[in-house]
Amino acid sequence: MPTIFDPCGRARRIFRLAVALPLLLNLTGGAAAAPYLAVDLATGAVLAENQSFDPWYPASITKLMTVYVTLSAIRAGEIRGDSGVVMTPASTREQPSKMGFKPGTVLTVDTALRIIMVKSANDVSYALAERVGGSLQGFVARMNAAARSVGMVNTRFSNANGLPDPNQWTTARDYALLARVLLKDFSGYRELYRTTALSLGGKIIKNHNNLLERYPGADGMKTGFICSAGFNVVATATRNGRQILAIVLGGKTARERDELAASLLEASFRTPAAAASVTLDRLAPRGPVATTVADIRELACPKRKKGSKEPVGEDLGDGDDQPASYLVPRFKVMDPIPISLGGASDMPDPVEPAVATVDVPLPLPKPAR
Repeated sequence: MPTIFDPCGRARRIFRLAVALPLLLNLTGGAAAAPYLAVDLATGAVLAENQSFDPWYPASITKLMTVYVTLSAIRAGEIRGDSGVVMTPASTREQPSKMGFKPGTVLTVDTALRIIMVKSANDVSYALAERVGGSLQGFVARMNAAARSVGMVNTRFSNANGLPDPNQWTTARDYALLARVLLKDFSGYRELYRTTALSLGGKIIKNHNNLLERYPGADGMKTGFICSAGFNVVATATRNGRQILAIVLGGKTARERDELAASLLEASFRTPAAAASVTLDRLAPRGPVATTVADIRELACPKRKKGSKEPVGEDLGDGDDQPASYLVPRFKVMDPIPISLGGASDMPDPVEPAVATVDVPLPLPKPAR
């Protein structure tokens, strides 16, 4: 793993960050004013926190719960890693990010899990949900039951991939609980969250999580983006055997989100767990909690000049290193992991067509105190 800074420049960079970090964490706009949380995973010590009980659209970090429900089904013996997942017509109609597989395409559960973590493919996530839950509705019911079982009292799911839905929200605190239980209860699957790329038929599929190749020690987990949510990330990093979890919701740009996440991780590694005054399990709101889900569409997806082709996405670029940044030039972590289609040992029963229903928005739950 490459050295972060040269010996002479390191002290100057640390000094600039010592000055910049408090300012970054107290800005009155963008990601710094939105929810964030940093936790020592071994002790549960909360090392940094801001509005972590405020409701937020999860976007594609939703897929961490999709993974949790799927791994729970594997552990219960309902399915295996080589069980078949069939791309149904409904799944192939999901909006990007997607693989674009044709209806009838078969892949295994293991391959589907890799794809949704790296590519964040909404079509594959939908098909996986149908396989595990018998239907999307059945899978969503499992998601909400799982949320309650791990203490995510301020979370509600309506789909398995994080595409926009007014009836789907979460909090930074709730996602810290989910990340912790995922890493603890299914420790054998940690590679899912740190995979930087897949290869399928000669095509390289890159992970959207820039931290894996820009912050030394980063080892997971998942990014998410929709205009209304902005740029979200659940990130973990390990240094000297100590693993820190950082969650940032609502970055205006991928750069802003990743800079804040890297700064939270760096500051947390420099803070002893014993210095924390509260643990994740005892964390409570320090002030007023929002009663509606934030919508930052105008900040994350501003109107662009007519004819502009500049995309809104999660690519930071490789030549844009900035002052007071803990994001380093991109470095190689691993070779792409090969995946393939087919190879299923058993096939699911046909999925019945979903009956159209009118989904009436439900009130937000009262924040945990």
